[in-house]
Amino acid sequence: MEIWIYFLLTLLIELPIVWLFFRKQWKYALLVGFLLNLFTWPLLHMLLFTTSLNIHLMECGVALVEGIGYRLFLKSSWSKALFIGFLANGISYGIGELINLYIL
Repeated sequence: MEIWIYFLLTLLIELPIVWLFFRKQWKYALLVGFLLNLFTWPLLHMLLFTTSLNIHLMECGVALVEGIGYRLFLKSSWSKALFIGFLANGISYGIGELINLYIL
């Protein structure tokens, strides 16, 4: 499977989660979620292919960065922003692992 398909799958999983938590400002929230993923996804994969850093540690870093982004751009509480960052990334990472395990 082409690597960009994984980015699309990430968006298909994470953006509905962002939408669920920011329904009042959903258009801006989806834009923020898309742009955060546009930043963190290639960065994660560049590090994944060029370093020996633990993938779980990198995923936690991505969730933290995205959570900070939700806090700063969507003016939510720290707890809500970090929860969304870790929830969305945890679910997308888990589904990605299942795809790799059972499909590929």
